[in-house]
Amino acid sequence: MDLGAQLRSAAKAGRKRRAIWVRLLDTMRLLRTGEGRARLWTRLAHRQRVHQTASDTWEERYPELFDRAAELMPDAGRILSFGCSTGEELLALRRRFGAAEIVGAEINPRSRRIAARRLASDSRTRVVDPTGIHGEFDLIFALAVLQRGPHWVEEAGVDDLSADYPFAKFDQIVRELVGQLRAGGLLCTMHTHYLVEQSSAAPQLEPLSDSPRMCGPFFGPDNRRLATQSAPSIHRKR
Repeated sequence: MDLGAQLRSAAKAGRKRRAIWVRLLDTMRLLRTGEGRARLWTRLAHRQRVHQTASDTWEERYPELFDRAAELMPDAGRILSFGCSTGEELLALRRRFGAAEIVGAEINPRSRRIAARRLASDSRTRVVDPTGIHGEFDLIFALAVLQRGPHWVEEAGVDDLSADYPFAKFDQIVRELVGQLRAGGLLCTMHTHYLVEQSSAAPQLEPLSDSPRMCGPFFGPDNRRLATQSAPSIHRKR
């Protein structure tokens, strides 16, 4: 095994043990780029509010989900993209909902500035900090947001998320989002670490069995890994 492979193997093992030297190494890597520094700042400054810290995205990331939502609610008047990152998702939504008011909420200030510039010519789209979300929505998207470090979770074979992304944090934001959804509105999620059906807001929601499936791993309210490997991505508010 060459030196590079040895280092990667050691880092993988250290990450699973949550070794301090690996955490310091990961932090140093973040400091090398503007995006990394913004992620680190967001994680430190908004510890209580932040969910996923990575800003990875692209314009047609979930076309099947976008298309299904447009079929179910073609006349949606207000749409929220919770965790819109640098704005590509907003462009994909505008393509399908030409007349809607679209609000993109993003906690990372660097990503928020990029998204605002990207959508500057669209007078019906606003990009705000999550504290600036107001009113009710017909559609709410939270895609690859309600999770923390999914690649690390897979790589380290994590069985208990309580130290990194506890169920209570997920449950609180799902309750808040459902509270901002109109009756009959749709909550669209993808790549969540917990099941919407197990949240305290579940009695207000009807899972749509014919919606695109999202894949695990999933964890339960006790923060432990579940055997469940797929779940519906769209829930309708009763």
